[in-house]
Amino acid sequence: MKNFLTKYTASLFVGAIVSLMCVFSVAKADAPATVLADLTTPTSLEDTSTIDQRLVARKVTFKVQLSASERTFLVSKCTLSQSALTDLRAKDRRAATIRFQTYSDLSKKLAFLVDNLSAQGVDARQLLTAQNKFVGAINVYLKDAETYKTAVDDAINVDCKADPEGFKASLTEARQLRAILGPDVNSIKSNLGDLRTTLSDERQLLIKTPAVAPVVRSGVKQ
Repeated sequence: MKNFLTKYTASLFVGAIVSLMCVFSVAKADAPATVLADLTTPTSLEDTSTIDQRLVARKVTFKVQLSASERTFLVSKCTLSQSALTDLRAKDRRAATIRFQTYSDLSKKLAFLVDNLSAQGVDARQLLTAQNKFVGAINVYLKDAETYKTAVDDAINVDCKADPEGFKASLTEARQLRAILGPDVNSIKSNLGDLRTTLSDERQLLIKTPAVAPVVRSGVKQ
């Protein structure tokens, strides 16, 4: 997923934006002319609930019941598992930071482009729709990633020897959520493909009709 962000997304997507800007002279707008979707920062469950509350809820959700032998086995192995999870969490956080920054930069470039094309009389509705779907897919991913992060944090922080059921419930949820992140990223890729197509169509339209007269806004230098 990291390679997708840093190489595939950045090179193809930003390249398309730059190409479109080169064809059309974009003047800086002084106010948004369109309704653009924004990236959201999901609220963390760690800010709104305690670990004990989350552990109780998970044990109910996943119906965790351990036999005496299962409990003994988990107690003997869970500390090592928490150590491995700590390493995984460090890698996940580095990747998540890169991922969010990449998404944020792309979203800002798109917002600037769509707004200013609209301000200069260009019909950017298709581009706006594609941009909003792209950002929407990112927001779904960010929400799921935040929930996954909380589950991993709880699996690491729980006293697993005193509460092996809570550890197992948190680990089960983390595995379930991690499996969801793959389809989330595929959805982003799919919407990115649609966005690239729309950008290419806009570029061809501007090449064919280069004489579009810019709309002069009050207070905007041309």
